[in-house]
Amino acid sequence: MPRRSSLRHALLGRAMAAGWFATCLLASGPLPAQVLGVALDGKARMSNGEVEILKTPAPDRVAFYDTAVEPWRPLGEAAVPTSFQGPPSSVAISADRREALVTAFTRADPERAGAFTANHTMAVIDLAATPLRVSQTLTLAAAPSSVSLHPDGRHAWVPHTGADSVSVLEKRADRWEVIDVVRFEAGSAPIAAGFSADGAHALLSLPGSGRIAWLAVAEGRPVLPAVHELSAGIGPTALSFCGATGLAVVANYGKVTGDVDTISLIDTRGALPRVIDTTSVGISPEGVACAPDGRHAAAALQNMSTMPRSHPLHSTHSRLVVLAIESGRLRPVAEAELGGWAQGVGFLDDSRTVFAQSMIEHRVHAFRLEGDTLTPRPDLSFKAGSPAAYGLSGR
Repeated sequence: MPRRSSLRHALLGRAMAAGWFATCLLASGPLPAQVLGVALDGKARMSNGEVEILKTPAPDRVAFYDTAVEPWRPLGEAAVPTSFQGPPSSVAISADRREALVTAFTRADPERAGAFTANHTMAVIDLAATPLRVSQTLTLAAAPSSVSLHPDGRHAWVPHTGADSVSVLEKRADRWEVIDVVRFEAGSAPIAAGFSADGAHALLSLPGSGRIAWLAVAEGRPVLPAVHELSAGIGPTALSFCGATGLAVVANYGKVTGDVDTISLIDTRGALPRVIDTTSVGISPEGVACAPDGRHAAAALQNMSTMPRSHPLHSTHSRLVVLAIESGRLRPVAEAELGGWAQGVGFLDDSRTVFAQSMIEHRVHAFRLEGDTLTPRPDLSFKAGSPAAYGLSGR
């Protein structure tokens, strides 16, 4: 199937049995300060601009790390469905670091060799177990594009791009249940959500309609109609709140034509939230992140690395761009090359450690932001499976 970007496939929109294996690599000890979960797609590879399904794929899985030490300490792995298709926000980790929710937009089609089909499950991973284990598998009405945990830890939203809906999940008696499916305008294609620090509101990107919805949240559910809709750029997709500052950023993914794309800065602190700046960053920002202190944002650019080598704008590498947030404006301050086919990007709690994923290199590149300089730090490298998404434990 032609491959141009995971988000384009997501917009086109029964999972594999969610068995599990886990290996605890170090003896158990105190809970880590912050947990990083890396979704590894074991079935897909890029071949000259086209995605192929491996004939003997590695298991899809999520690998977890304690980021309080360098190099990051492995905590274990669990085999669950994952997918490069969709925004790189298909892992959500609870604030108490005891549980992870994992979605996958597609899976390999068991009836058509080399083809993908919709996945309909979400896995719940028990991070407190030794070894790690899948404690629950939910069947969803439509393919899940991503997953976001509400600050209360008891609710989660799962957007369904192809079905113009969001599943609302609630944890009841240690089990997650779908308590509502909220329908949005036909063709709006909800793809990623983020909650304000107090949990009273949420941003939901709607690339199909070119808008971002600012929604009130009541009992864990989105309230319709939206309080307000914002206009940012072409194809608003991945988004990230800047800690508790009231600021947020959104990646405007564009059309993957080689034109320079943008990210936008959103201020939610006034009477109505509004886009206060939009800045060019490069081609196809697959992932976007904001530092918890609200001083920097980062974008992972695919940079035409998913195009055939014959394409006049083909690149062998992706790019990481870091921007300063100053007086309500975004200013590029540093950048670094990554391996091709970039996916997620994120900041740790220190607001200075930034990482970005490369599917082609099977790596998570890590850097320390020192002034306006990105200094490489120990990264993660995988022999089997490619990093397609991530999640960080709540702050």
